[in-house]
Amino acid sequence: MWLAALVCAAWANRQDLQRWIKFVRRAVEQRSTRPFTDVVTEMKVRAAVSIDPMMRRDPSLQDLSVSDGVVTLLTNTASWPDPRDQIWRLKKVKGITDVTATLTDTVAN
Repeated sequence: MWLAALVCAAWANRQDLQRWIKFVRRAVEQRSTRPFTDVVTEMKVRAAVSIDPMMRRDPSLQDLSVSDGVVTLLTNTASWPDPRDQIWRLKKVKGITDVTATLTDTVAN
């Protein structure tokens, strides 16, 4: 029974899981060139996204990255993120100075 619940939870949060998997792959590939503090800060930002039900399941959010305290959100919608709803949550993460968004050409799965 617990296996079925785990599978259902993974399916319901599949977009968030895909973003975490991309992050882990990128962190491993860039471990010698990327500062460890950026990796830790990005984990904190991703945890904030995962905790927020609206951001976690939003199909517009393709991925994100952190560099020198600046979060870059990769989105497929020009009107996202809404500063009143999403950006202030991410700016509350310790070590974040700014949040920006970049439009991508990829389509959400």
